Amino acid sequence: MEISKHDTDGPAVNRGIDAATISFSEEPALAASGGSHRFALRVTCSVTRFVEFHRSGQDPVVLLRRCTGVVARGSATTFPVDDLSALQSDTACRGALRGMLEQLPQLRSLWLAEDEWDAVVPADIVPQIVRVARGDDAKDGFTFCFAMKVHRRIIYGEQALLMACKERELDLRAAKTDDCAICLNGLEGEPAVELPTCEHAFHRRCISTWFSKATTCPMCRGDVRLRGLLKFLNL
Repeated sequence: MEISKHDTDGPAVNRGIDAATISFSEEPALAASGGSHRFALRVTCSVTRFVEFHRSGQDPVVLLRRCTGVVARGSATTFPVDDLSALQSDTACRGALRGMLEQLPQLRSLWLAEDEWDAVVPADIVPQIVRVARGDDAKDGFTFCFAMKVHRRIIYGEQALLMACKERELDLRAAKTDDCAICLNGLEGEPAVELPTCEHAFHRRCISTWFSKATTCPMCRGDVRLRGLLKFLNL
């Protein structure tokens, strides 16, 4: 599992990639079966994406885990290899595999970061491909076939809920302003936000502290996790 952090003030968002090889085999060259290339790789890749909400602390707790519904099971895609030297070293083979995987639509739909593409490359089959590509029988041609699965995890902390909140716009013309239900002081004194589920407003610092202990609105007790995270996904 590769996890990369993209945050500013604390671990608001973590992204995890778990790639695994399901099967690997070597088949006759495409040219032997009527194809035009002696060397090729045939890839089958399935993709699943999950959203999780974690409460941080000494013992992190998973409060929400939900599949976003994006589950792609791609059909086999064949990539011809014109230059065999692209598969004859570990570095070159990893680069070639990455270039092939970057063309798969089910992986492109995940909008992976630059470093995450390296984590998707199945490292366990690289030495097997290199060994065959360097062998004396390589000149006869080959087609490597492998199936893999990729799990994409987007993990949110309490700060992600705060980022999904809308900045409170105070009506300066009003004779009276609302109070923060947490500290009971007026909202006009410092930055305030409205929750994405119920639009109840609180001081930013107050609701930030509250989210470190609970994921409900302090006033109506509505759970802001799911709607808040889905709104954050669209930011």
